[in-house]
Amino acid sequence: MKISTKQYAQALYELTLGKSESEVGIVVEKFVKELVKNNQIKSVSKIIDNFNNIYNQENGIIEAEIESREQLQTEVLEKIEKYLIKKYKAKQIILNKKINPEIKGGVIIKAGDEITDLSVAGSLNRLRRELIN
Repeated sequence: MKISTKQYAQALYELTLGKSESEVGIVVEKFVKELVKNNQIKSVSKIIDNFNNIYNQENGIIEAEIESREQLQTEVLEKIEKYLIKKYKAKQIILNKKINPEIKGGVIIKAGDEITDLSVAGSLNRLRRELIN
């Protein structure tokens, strides 16, 4: 029976739950040895991604990407963070900021499987669709 990267990540999460930093180090070392033994070390980046997703979900953390033409002011980022905390009922938001010169203005927010397009082009496209219908 083949173990999926998600199953490995879930196992690692459960093995590290409630452990001290030194105990986590020992668990991770044994875990890596097990991956080598099972010839799964090549999957370690996918396991880490799945582990991060599980950890974030269990701890009420949402990772979001904010795409804008230029660097956003702190006040704007704080408003976006508050909006996302309320929308997703999250305890914490991790904002990954991305500069995209293709955006004429506004922002595009990607959180989980959702994309909120608050860009100028997105607004114009929505307006165009409304006028056509």
